[in-house]
Amino acid sequence: MIGSLIATLKPLGRSQVFWCTLGAIVCLVWMGTLKQAQQPDYADAQQYIGIAVNLAKFGTVSENINATKETITPAISREPGYPLLLSQILKIDGSIDSITGACLPDKGCGTEPYILAKWTNRLLIVAAGFAMFFAIRGITGSPYAAIMGGLHIWLNHQAHKNHDYVISDPLALFLASLLVFAVAWAWKQRNPLCWIFPGATFVWLAFTKAIYVYFIPVALLAGLCFVILSKNDWRSSLAKVLVFATVVITPIAFWMDRNHDISGRYQFTDDRGGIALSTRVVFNEMNLVEYLAAFTYWTRGAGDGWAESLFPEEVVKPFEWYAPEGYYLRGQLGFGKRVREIIETTNLTAQEAYDQAEGEMKSAILSHPIKHMVTTLPLIYRGIWIDEFAVLTFPAFIVLLIRAIKNRNALLLAVLLPSLFSLVFYAAFSLNVARYQMTALPGFAIAFAFFSTWLVARIKERRQYKNAPKTEGR
Repeated sequence: MIGSLIATLKPLGRSQVFWCTLGAIVCLVWMGTLKQAQQPDYADAQQYIGIAVNLAKFGTVSENINATKETITPAISREPGYPLLLSQILKIDGSIDSITGACLPDKGCGTEPYILAKWTNRLLIVAAGFAMFFAIRGITGSPYAAIMGGLHIWLNHQAHKNHDYVISDPLALFLASLLVFAVAWAWKQRNPLCWIFPGATFVWLAFTKAIYVYFIPVALLAGLCFVILSKNDWRSSLAKVLVFATVVITPIAFWMDRNHDISGRYQFTDDRGGIALSTRVVFNEMNLVEYLAAFTYWTRGAGDGWAESLFPEEVVKPFEWYAPEGYYLRGQLGFGKRVREIIETTNLTAQEAYDQAEGEMKSAILSHPIKHMVTTLPLIYRGIWIDEFAVLTFPAFIVLLIRAIKNRNALLLAVLLPSLFSLVFYAAFSLNVARYQMTALPGFAIAFAFFSTWLVARIKERRQYKNAPKTEGR
């Protein structure tokens, strides 16, 4: 099994080595030219760093940066996948003592403690390009398509902009890319145990981006459909699905059981769903003019300027990040306000009030499902701009997805499905800022590779047509 995996990485022709090396070097140099974050440990990063410090010092998952050996207790937190990696990085460079409860929650602990973490993020992005190169070569058999898929990641300047922010996005990109490679490799193996590799990769991805826990039913349903359609080979297909399911579900179930022991609730991470839903539900209040303005405003680059030129100020102003009556602050602060209102007017505990407020968010969605689906479209559009080449890759992704369905190309559907899930799920249940879609980039890279191959084929056909000898009519 290991031998087959290694064989998949060979052989590499000279042109493949040249373009992969060049792409990786350009990627690293390009990231070095980006404006560096002055506070790489602000906002969400503080939670990841707090967990990493406690894992490095005490081997315990907790966000409490002020914990000591005597006071540390296991807690329910964000996803522990990235903090586990970060804890090892902090151990290697010895920067743990520079990160304290005095500086981290205040103005941050500077940039020095995170130099190796920043370089790790850079290397993860480069590694994601290599994963996509080998994945696409396995899917298509075309070195040219593989090179274009790798270059899509390596030259994706827009996606690299948060590389020195100490968060999980670069790791998530690498794992989502590795998952595509793992599935493409396991798909062509007869041994069901080969599906341990994609299963284990998926587990680490879920422990890095918790939304993928919700992808498990989708993946298993797709797997069962494939089993049914396999006809004579259904036993082998079923065995592969069972291996994948066992590898994926077991560690996640154990983690949720661990969290149940702490809180009495089966949950994968801390309670952030209510706030996420609140920041999404506010967009269901858009009228037609605001709906059109959303597409304009969220266009990368000049979109906000175009919106200000085309729409009245009262329509555009709410799209600004920190506008007092804007969508973001209404969603972000409104949920906590609602929880406090419930506590003040009832005898419910804080947790019960939180659950009720979250239930109200879910009811708001379920009571207007069509409107929610319609307003999800501009939020999908908002997310695609993480891709430098979105103008090409997003339409190509949709076309490729339709072709895969039409041609019943199960492998292509399998490798595109995680990216499609990322695009839709984040847009349906959060405000879907562009960086959330780092996990959609592998699907876009595949689409870019197929589009590039198609374009070259059309150019060759056109040249052959022009150079073909013309017969004279009688």
